[in-house]
Amino acid sequence: LKYSQSAAIDLFRLVHGQALTQQRDQGRCRRQPSIAFAAGMEEPLLTVARSLATARRVVVFSGAGISAESGISTFRQPEVGVWANKAGLAYFGTPFGWWLSPKLAWKTYLKYFRNPIAAAQPNDGHVALAELEAAHLKRSMKNRFDIVTQNVDGLHQRGGSRNDHVYELHGTVYRHKCSSNHHVHEYVLDPSNLSQGYSAAEDEFFSAKNPPTCSQCSSFLRPDAVLFTEGLPAAAWDAADSCIRKLDEGDVMLVVGTSGLVQPAASLASRPRPRYKRFEINPDPSALTSLMDLHIPMPSGEALPQIV
Repeated sequence: LKYSQSAAIDLFRLVHGQALTQQRDQGRCRRQPSIAFAAGMEEPLLTVARSLATARRVVVFSGAGISAESGISTFRQPEVGVWANKAGLAYFGTPFGWWLSPKLAWKTYLKYFRNPIAAAQPNDGHVALAELEAAHLKRSMKNRFDIVTQNVDGLHQRGGSRNDHVYELHGTVYRHKCSSNHHVHEYVLDPSNLSQGYSAAEDEFFSAKNPPTCSQCSSFLRPDAVLFTEGLPAAAWDAADSCIRKLDEGDVMLVVGTSGLVQPAASLASRPRPRYKRFEINPDPSALTSLMDLHIPMPSGEALPQIV
């Protein structure tokens, strides 16, 4: 069945009531989405839109690809950005580095990882997911929309997604704990309330010259994020596992921007023979593509706004 542009517009209005307009919500700029679909992608995008419109539960499983569209390097770009600095990565990316030289690890972490993340802005993909969430919850009080992310950058929350329904499998750079006893430090930033004018360089807590220490045991702090050789936080894993297990017939999992290679996280999106639909949005095929009901070979910042 072929869909004309006018039919696509009618479907858009039927599902969402009216086109989204340019507005500002808590400092985030809302774009005017284009109704014209990418060439050759009309039917796949409409398939995803129709499934989302009738689903009761939706889970988004996101990876580094969606953050790459905001300028944050990924493991699939090993020779650029932070991943090109192998020596620095050995310091701030492993527990051993933080034990061996915590001051150097803190300085390297800020320069190559934390500060670039804080300077990045949510892209159209992040904003579109927040708009999908709002539209989904508005249709019924029984609906549920959760985001399970492998990213530590808080860009989903900064893009407008509800903080308490974003499950961060690998932790976050907006919360820190001590290296010795893992006491969580009381200075925690809420990325959903972080203004566009926030500057990590002007935040005294993130001073490269004076690394912060634990108020309970005086040991140096590190990010409350999963480092190489560490396991995933149990609370985030259990919450993510629970919302995925509750997906039933007619529900939807959106797999966005992940290579599907990082375990055990990727196992959440690769469970055998689910009753729900799985759709992947990724410019290139991933290790999960063969398990999907549909693969849309587009960047999330292009595909998701056309699904909204």
